[in-house]
Amino acid sequence: MKNTIYVLTIISIFSLTSCNTKPPKEVDTALIEKEVKQMFMAYDDSVRKNGINGEFYFLDNSDAFYWVPPGYKYALHYDSIANILHKNAPQFKYIDNSWDKLQIMGLSDKYASFNGVVNSYVITTENDTIVTKLSETGIVVKRGNDWKLLSGQTVIIENE
Repeated sequence: MKNTIYVLTIISIFSLTSCNTKPPKEVDTALIEKEVKQMFMAYDDSVRKNGINGEFYFLDNSDAFYWVPPGYKYALHYDSIANILHKNAPQFKYIDNSWDKLQIMGLSDKYASFNGVVNSYVITTENDTIVTKLSETGIVVKRGNDWKLLSGQTVIIENE
């Protein structure tokens, strides 16, 4: 009789808790892909217009942010990346980045992963031209209505 009471109690608990749980929220992956792609296009436009400093609006300024830049073997947090960007910004007259093969995957309504190849065309303040192909992969996060770069890495795959 005791076992029957225990079983009925457990079944009752599972029944009550299952009534209180919400079904998982459907992720509108098409909308997420569209929004994140628009964010990357705006990011590239901002860098074309403002140089490296155009990146700052698109970086997630939080403790969770990290990035592995080309040539680094470990991740850097926001403050370190900001210092590198500020230090190098005066060296560049023009930067034109464009995505090739950008793939975006919605993970939830607030996170998406991305990967692809970036074709980078840079003119330095000394009028040197640098053409580079970069592999980028990472995670973006939605903060309010805006998508921000949360984490990832950039690797040089071809340098002309």
